[in-house]
Amino acid sequence: MRTLRTRYLLLLLLFVGIFGGLLHTAWPFLFYPRQNLSFSFPVQPIAADASTAKAGIAERDITPPAGIPKFGYSAWAKDADGFRTRLKARAFYLKSPGQIPLAIVQLDLGSGSLVLRHRVAELISDHTDVPAHAVTLLVTHTHSGPGQYLGSDFYNVFGSNRPGFDPALFEFLSQRIADAVINAYESRREARFAVGQSDLFGVTRNRSIEAWTNNFPERDPTNADPMQAVNPTMTLLRIDQRQGDHFVPSGALSLYSIHGTAIPPFTRPYHADVWHWISDELESEMAGNNPQFIHGAAQATHADNNPAWKENLRGDLEAERIGRALGKHALRLFDSLESQLTDNLTTAIASRQLDLLDDIDTGRFGLCERAIAGASVAGAANGDEVFPVSYLPFMKEGWPRRVFTDNCQGVKQWMLSKLQLLLPAERFPHQALFQIVRINNLILVPLPWEITLESGNRLRQAVASTLPEGTDWKVEISSLANGYFGYAVTPEEYALQYYEGGHTLYGPHTLDFLIQQSEGLSRELQQQGDINDIPAQQTFSLLSREYFPDSLAGPGTRRWLNEPRRHDGDATTGPYWSLLLEAEPANQLTLDRPLLAVHCDNGVMISDDSAELQLRHQQDTDKRRGHYEVRWYPATPSPSGSCRFSVSANQQQPVLSAPLP
Repeated sequence: MRTLRTRYLLLLLLFVGIFGGLLHTAWPFLFYPRQNLSFSFPVQPIAADASTAKAGIAERDITPPAGIPKFGYSAWAKDADGFRTRLKARAFYLKSPGQIPLAIVQLDLGSGSLVLRHRVAELISDHTDVPAHAVTLLVTHTHSGPGQYLGSDFYNVFGSNRPGFDPALFEFLSQRIADAVINAYESRREARFAVGQSDLFGVTRNRSIEAWTNNFPERDPTNADPMQAVNPTMTLLRIDQRQGDHFVPSGALSLYSIHGTAIPPFTRPYHADVWHWISDELESEMAGNNPQFIHGAAQATHADNNPAWKENLRGDLEAERIGRALGKHALRLFDSLESQLTDNLTTAIASRQLDLLDDIDTGRFGLCERAIAGASVAGAANGDEVFPVSYLPFMKEGWPRRVFTDNCQGVKQWMLSKLQLLLPAERFPHQALFQIVRINNLILVPLPWEITLESGNRLRQAVASTLPEGTDWKVEISSLANGYFGYAVTPEEYALQYYEGGHTLYGPHTLDFLIQQSEGLSRELQQQGDINDIPAQQTFSLLSREYFPDSLAGPGTRRWLNEPRRHDGDATTGPYWSLLLEAEPANQLTLDRPLLAVHCDNGVMISDDSAELQLRHQQDTDKRRGHYEVRWYPATPSPSGSCRFSVSANQQQPVLSAPLP
């Protein structure tokens, strides 16, 4: 009898768990209000300009306040409690007389967003000559940035640790990004340009080597080297601007294939991951010639290429080691392009927005009629396994369906089986923007999918086949640009149903569709010139929830609460100094402006724009004050002489701490 009661109890607990999980999943779709976003894009004529090619470059801080859910690790993420590195928007304006001006923006965000791109295009229309279809948002795919700004309910609900589209956060990001583009336009000057590529191995590894080797039946998977099965190519655009009677290095836009996951799940502060140091290394080296030098680094074909962190050391120090190695490589590539600089600039862009739920005139090429998430998505990717989910049957990697495979999704194990069909197809991402961008001999293919190594190779080859002979074309794919549709794997990779295959929402022929669309759009661009195939009027309806503070107050009274203390730290962070700060509560503290610094007697000042200073919210008191821990991770070698923490305040002078012993 006791055994029978125990079985009934276990069954009841299982039923309650399943019901609770389904209710938790369905809750936002049943009860959250909707936010409607409408966009209108007027036709802009090409403005007459001077007879020289021009470029403008600008940067804005886009770090939101604390308390925002973070995108990338889904349920394994945590609300942000501060920052370790700031998040940036770096805008590049390019214009040659009589040609389409371009605005390309690199963002320290986890994903592109079609609604974000559209809003930025709207905001800049009255202040620049950039037409709406010539705006491109490239991202780093850091997993330590905010969520809740994407263009589909599916990823606003499931991509972060809490659900819903946040209109205020969306507008904050839009305004800051648009401001960067406008400033780049207003600061445009005569410029010279060069494009180059160079390979770097040793900083990435293939996290799904078995799926990759399935592309090559002749290979023995046991002998495949994950450190070689990567895209090692860095692509870099160098820009020098005129200052007086000469030109000075002013900026660079680079692309490389590496996941923004050197900072692990459950980490709370905002963090640009390896990308902070990739940008910083080149910017710091160039600061002697031009303190305003800007380096924006964004994704290429990274989907199965993880940072090659050392085992058990994943964290800040490994992110810095890998990022600086890539930054030094960018510096060498940048320097090598000096002799190739030219004042000739040819720009062109083809933009086409497709609704994947509609009949597509050019054909679907096997693309499924609606999106379905695979069970292996819950199992997580290699390197981010979570016990026991990642080891359960159907959810673990390499567990394709063996029966009932005659539907469009083929061997994919469906998450929640047929229950997933209760979620309307419109709630998944379905409005996709395809672009082909030409900058001299660089052909950039921004796509809103995470592209695996071999998928990128096939895409690159297809686009290259459309280009005229006689030019040293450099073709690169940029993942996650302008939106997010999950992954795009090869049919061979899809067959094994690793995480990347399970997260290929529109089925095993997604890559075939991307190849045909990108190849066709590139050919049209060569034949017809500029293409604007984006609907002039659009409306999106998104489940919404507010996380962004109602208002951010100006700096109130701020004070240090104790004496600086030194800590040994651990193998992932290294030693640091800490101090407790009292300031505004977390929902009123602005994080996108200068706040903290370390001042040393020898004149050295370390700002919180570096990765050396960290701010973490601890608690708010009943007197509506916030308590924060401030950390300083001194660089090697650390400054000589006595140093003090400082925090900005209402007074003209910052509030200084006691000297560090």
